[in-house]
Amino acid sequence: MTFLTEVNVTRLAGALCSLKAPALERMTRRRPCPVETYLRLVGDTKRFDLTGDDAQDFRRTFNGYYGVRRNALWRSNFYRLFEQAKTVPAEFETILGDLHSITGRIEASFVSKLLATLDPELPVLDSVVRAFLARHVPVPRFGGADQAVIFHSYLTDTMTRLAKTSQALEWSGKFAQCFESVGGANKITIIKRLDFLIWAGSR
Repeated sequence: MTFLTEVNVTRLAGALCSLKAPALERMTRRRPCPVETYLRLVGDTKRFDLTGDDAQDFRRTFNGYYGVRRNALWRSNFYRLFEQAKTVPAEFETILGDLHSITGRIEASFVSKLLATLDPELPVLDSVVRAFLARHVPVPRFGGADQAVIFHSYLTDTMTRLAKTSQALEWSGKFAQCFESVGGANKITIIKRLDFLIWAGSR
């Protein structure tokens, strides 16, 4: 499914340029390093049963990194679905529905973060990204479950197309140079590098 015209993709790519300097400054100053923390989360996702006692540090770090501020019962259900998705891959819509049926909440952002941790070719859906997009290009409405599914599809399409632009490729090179000393950073996908750019550059 295609949502944006090529003109809008070009406009969005141009808007990335002003984000690069503030993003690099913010990311290099921040402690702990967000790139290192991200890589540790990705690695630990594979190493641990995310529901077990030995994954307490992972859950605490994930909660802090992605702003998970929900009660203990919600977190227990979330990490159970997270662990299940490691062995039985599911679509965004399925996990969103499963979490809603258990908790009564539409948690599009956290579901996107779960999936993007398992598949780094998928985008993270959050308020910073939505606000950046809305300043430059048309965006779908965002509200209930159906609209969240449409928005996630829109975001996946947009970020995938944006990743092929010269501006995104230039940012990817700057990112690689800046974080070349961080083990594993060279394997971070362009999609995730764009997420870092928007998250750190437009706050």
